[in-house]
Formats: sequence, structure tokens, C-alpha cells
Amino acid sequence: QHSRGKSALVFCSTRKGAQEAAQCLSQTAGSLGYSNPFMKSMQQYEHLREASLTCSDKQLQSCIVHGVGFHNGGLCLKDRSLVEGLFLKGDLQILCTTNTLAHGINLPAHTVVIKSTQFFNKEKGSYVEYERSMVLQMCGRAGRPPFDDTGTVVIMTRRETVHLYENLLSGCEMVESQLLPCAVEHLNAEIVQLTVSDITLAIEWLKCSYLYIRIKKNPEHYGIKRGIPRDLLEKQMRDICVEKIHELGEYGLIWTDGDGFSLKPLEPGRLMTKFYLKFDTMKLIVKASACCSLEDLLHIICRSAEISWIQLRRNEKKTLNDINSDKEGRLRFHVVSENGKKKKRIQTREDKIFVLVNDCLTGDPLMHDLSLNQETNSICSNGCRIAKCMKEYFIYKRSYRSAINSMLLAKCLDQKLWESSLFLLKQLPGIGIVTAKALKTAGVDSFESLATADARKLESATGRNYPFGNQIKESLSSLPPKIDIQIEDAGNKQGKSTITVTLSRQSQAVRSSKQNYVDMIVGSEEDNMILFHEKIRAREFSR
Repeated sequence: QHSRGKSALVFCSTRKGAQEAAQCLSQTAGSLGYSNPFMKSMQQYEHLREASLTCSDKQLQSCIVHGVGFHNGGLCLKDRSLVEGLFLKGDLQILCTTNTLAHGINLPAHTVVIKSTQFFNKEKGSYVEYERSMVLQMCGRAGRPPFDDTGTVVIMTRRETVHLYENLLSGCEMVESQLLPCAVEHLNAEIVQLTVSDITLAIEWLKCSYLYIRIKKNPEHYGIKRGIPRDLLEKQMRDICVEKIHELGEYGLIWTDGDGFSLKPLEPGRLMTKFYLKFDTMKLIVKASACCSLEDLLHIICRSAEISWIQLRRNEKKTLNDINSDKEGRLRFHVVSENGKKKKRIQTREDKIFVLVNDCLTGDPLMHDLSLNQETNSICSNGCRIAKCMKEYFIYKRSYRSAINSMLLAKCLDQKLWESSLFLLKQLPGIGIVTAKALKTAGVDSFESLATADARKLESATGRNYPFGNQIKESLSSLPPKIDIQIEDAGNKQGKSTITVTLSRQSQAVRSSKQNYVDMIVGSEEDNMILFHEKIRAREFSR
């Protein structure tokens, strides 16, 4: 009635509910024979029949042949990837799933059915309504461009809550403020911008926010008793400000005078705002050692608040354990136990993130699951931003080793490759892992060897047609110019050693909208001290 022969997602509150809904629909569709509304052609049936034979889950296998599937964390990675692929191609018309699919995985549909607006909350021990944001996430899967230009949402809820979802979908739902959980980040940004220079202005800023309006209207939502006198409400707002300012000062993000009245931004606070980091992540950076290794910095990223939404699912553990065992010696770092040996079992979210990012940075990851790949992409993009912040923070602290390692890690996460990877050519447009492997076999595994290689031999090695060889050689011009460095000892002057550093371009800078910068750092490894730092535009170098 609603899907009109197009794809539909059915959101269920439990894994078992998703499985039972799929079985019920597939049995109904199977009883209709050739009139099955989820089967458009014999070609679709053949595709589904062949796909079902590769399923390890027998119940999923029996559903798929009727054009219905289910997706939850209980399925193995292979079955989940199979279901996602069939649904995206349109072979699988109906997919019953849990609410976890509303986040991360891009599986749009014409119709979305929310089978229930309640889920069982383990902490409260009872069924509660979904957060409004979760319901909107589910609804957002319907009619998503460019896959479809219209969509239908069906919400099944109790009679007493119908008005809530009518108001939500019509835009009449009262929205509560989300400022309180991230007030410290916003307050720091205001101090950095010099719009808040003392506690009085901080309190005034908070009182001008939507949070203050909603606290007065609905105090219980923010943990404040209803009917509280106005003067006590004002005190609550002051206490919030003082608490957040104290936290920022404690970690050296802002400066406060002896009375705690005047406020001034410090460099760590500026960096937190510049890189849009959460306060909990910035605390990890501030507490980090001045001699952090690459592995130490990776662990900081794995514990960061920006990727805390990533969870360890039970069905992922075997695959992650196999990757961490690393019998072929692919990984640079491993999840280890207290005795320094590789962990046989991945047990925490941080362990999972550590394994995923190390697998990715090899350049030839073993992980091919769609949802895990999307999580890995998020780890690398957020991790790159965090690593750039760490680089600037350690330069500010003049910590040589930590700054150099942060710089290297930021570059590696940006390109999803270790600097020592065998597949560095993947950084060039048009070169994937298959082409990079073929080039490596032909002895072309660096930018230098690619520049001197014959274009026709490149095409022969990769099995590609003309003018592929010319195109990948031309793509080398998109790289930043190569810089030559000359260091000369200028002798001692007044007991101090003087060196002269000359930087020059070895290749012509390409005209591009993207600016290429170089961080020149001179430091002492023995003292772990940065002696000189300057950021220079590559186009300013002499040639």
C-alpha cells in the first residue's frame, strides 16, 4: 500500500523482533506464490536464490528468497554485507532491522516503518520512548535524494503518544536545549573570541541562551526542581558558569586572576576551539607525556570523545581477534595485554578502534565490512583532526618527540597509509589497491620510480588502456613540490652553536587553489626540546 513496489525499511526495537518481522513477511509473501509483491522478475528471483546459498544464517536464507531480509548485530559480517549489498541493488525489497541501522550505514529506502516507538532500557528496567532525534534519524532514511524524490514514513505507536509524533513530524514539537552537555566547549569558544572576558559576562552569555529560556519553562528536564524561586534559579546558572570556568582553568585552557573574575584565553584553549575538539579529548592531550610515541598518540585518539559512539559488537570480535593476531606481520602496532603479548581477545571499544585504524593504515586492509569501513573512515577523519591539534599543542609546549610523531600521524591518517606502506601510490587519484599491487609487482612502488617509468609499460603492468599511463604520470604534478634541505654548521658564537638551514624547491610549484605549507622544526633529541619552529608556504621557497 505504501511502498508501491519500492524498497522499505522496517525498524524494530529488538534483534529478535526484526527477525520475527522478516519471517512473518516472508511467509506471507511465499504463500502468495507468483503474486509475491516483493518479487518483480525472474532475474531478481535468481539473484536472491544464488545469494541465499551463500548465507550462513539459515533463517536469513529462508527469508531472502522471498525478497525480505533482516539486519542486526547478531549476524556475521559476511551476512550483513550480503544483505546491505542486496538492499542497495534493489534485489531485496524489504529489510527489517534494529535502530542501529539509523546511524552510520547509508541504506536509503522509499518507505520507512517504525514498528514501535519504545525500546527496553536496561538501566531503568522498563520500556521507554525513543529520543526524538532517533525517530528523526529513522524517518530520514525515507525518500533520500538522489535515490528517490518522495518518501513515506509509517509510525506505529500507542494511542496516548500519537500526538507527540504528529507534533514532531509537523514541526510543532517543543525542542529542548542541547547546550548544557557541551557548555564548556561553547564557553571556551566565547572566551577565545574575547566576547566573554569575565565571569559576569559569562553568566550574561548563558542567560541569553535558549538553555536559560527552557530551564525556566521546563526545569525538571535539566535536573532542577520545578517551582524553584527565581533567585535560586539565578544561582544555579552562576554555579554552572563557575564550574565550567574552573574546569577550563584547571587544565590550562584559560587564565583567571587571583579572584577568578577576569578571563583570558590561552593557547591550548585556542587550539581546542580551532580544531572543534571536545573538552574530554582536550584533557587527554593536555595530560599526555612530552615524549609520546606514535603508539601512545594512537591510543589517545582511540579514547577520544569524538568517536565514542563506536561500539564493539559481539559478532565482530572473531574478525578483530584474527586481525590482531597478525600472523603475516602486517600491522605496525597490536592490542597487547599487561605482559606485552598480543591480546587473544578484543574486549573493549578502544581495542576495536585501535585494530581498525592499524589495519587501515597498512594500505591493504583485511576489513571489508560496510559498516566497519564507515567507522574506520570516521576514525581516520576525526583522528587526523585530533592529531593536527596535538601537533600544534606539542609545538606550543616545545616537546620535540611528541610534536614530530603527531605531525607524522596526522599525515598518515589523512592519507590512510603509514609512511612506510608498500602502497604509497594509492595517494594518487585513480590508483586503488589493485592497481597499486600491480605497479608494485612491476617494480613501481614510489613517486620517483613512477616518474621515470614508461607510460606504455605502466598500462601493460596494470592491464589498463591508453592513456592511463600518461594520466597517472601527470597526476604526479598534483603533489606538493619537493623540497631540498641543506644544513651548514656556522660555528660557535658566544658559546652557542649556530646552523644555517637552506630550503629550496626541486620542482616547479603547480598552480592550485590549495596552499601547501611546511612546518620547519629544529630541535634537540637529547633534551626533547624544540629550538625553532616556523610554518612556511611552499611557494615562498627559492628554486
